[in-house]
Amino acid sequence: MSSLAISKFFLLFLVWYASISLTSSSSVPDEYTFSDLDLDKFISDKQVFHLFQIWKKETGREYQTLGEEAVRFQIFKSNLKEIREKNAARRSPSDYSLGLNKFSDMTYEEFSKLYLHETEEPVMEINNSKMMFNDASCANAPSSWDWRTKGAVTHVKDQESCGSCWAFSATGAIEGINQIVSQSLPEVSEQQLVSCAASQGCKGGWYVNAFKYVIDNHGIASEETYPYVAQDSACDISKAANTIATIDGYNYWAHSPVSENSLRCYVYKQPISVSIYASPHLKSYKSGVFNGDDCSGIVSCKHNHAVLIVGYGSSGDGQDYWIVKNSWGSNWGRSGYIFIKRNTGATEGVCNINCSGSYPTKGKKEAPALRLATSM
Repeated sequence: MSSLAISKFFLLFLVWYASISLTSSSSVPDEYTFSDLDLDKFISDKQVFHLFQIWKKETGREYQTLGEEAVRFQIFKSNLKEIREKNAARRSPSDYSLGLNKFSDMTYEEFSKLYLHETEEPVMEINNSKMMFNDASCANAPSSWDWRTKGAVTHVKDQESCGSCWAFSATGAIEGINQIVSQSLPEVSEQQLVSCAASQGCKGGWYVNAFKYVIDNHGIASEETYPYVAQDSACDISKAANTIATIDGYNYWAHSPVSENSLRCYVYKQPISVSIYASPHLKSYKSGVFNGDDCSGIVSCKHNHAVLIVGYGSSGDGQDYWIVKNSWGSNWGRSGYIFIKRNTGATEGVCNINCSGSYPTKGKKEAPALRLATSM
């Protein structure tokens, strides 16, 4: 199609778009939110456009031009179609479902540029406080475990349009181990890690670099002292020196999957930072046990996102899962969390969740009946 033909087509589309705006979006009922609505009832362009207006109102989304809004509406329609098709294929109540969220006017490619980054993991020296481990034993661990109920997990946070997931994963692990050891839950600063740790800030990083920085800095400041601004900035030395939480060291594994049982033992000990490959469906995840069916074909142990495992459990129909805290806000997924399937038989785990991870250490306290077997 020639550029002239494309221009004419786009002009006609904008005329149609303007007319449908006048006829279908004059009022959006305050009592409804897009999460309450049956998406299968919005079929025609006019109905989908009305849903789009509800979504815009609830998310506070605004566009500069009619042309920009028209483009975003087409992406919204495409995402809605994918959501419907995936949800129609569910076979049991525990199968995962997709839903509209604040990312629903973005393509996966656009979303990836802001939120996801493939980062090379650094080679680290092994010593008494940083070791690679292959297996663990925890015979007395219960069948389910949730650090949220133990007071070791802070509220869900939002990294916003900054690729700082690694910092949020690290702070979650630091907060957890400090609560377990001291019985006091700190809320520590992600921005300090973004600005001060040896990483690429909003362009990605690795939680191990965050742990190393906190050790070298003799601690980390509170969120209140060093608040999050969702952008790269120079390290504020005075704020960084005002620390409220410390760690002694960290253990890690990288590009060498641990067993499902080993990972369960680590999670029983404390919240664990791990790397995953965040697939297109994960962007729109709403509920259920995520099986990573759209991660098939991903290179072994490739990852683009960091999260925090805070527990494990099983659904009513027997699907085992990890309880995973994300950093995309509480309006994403299950109030900011996702259940990722475990015990699948795949060496790398769902979306490579078994491949790379780490946890900080503090003091000598360990969970009951937990024995780590390490290899140098």
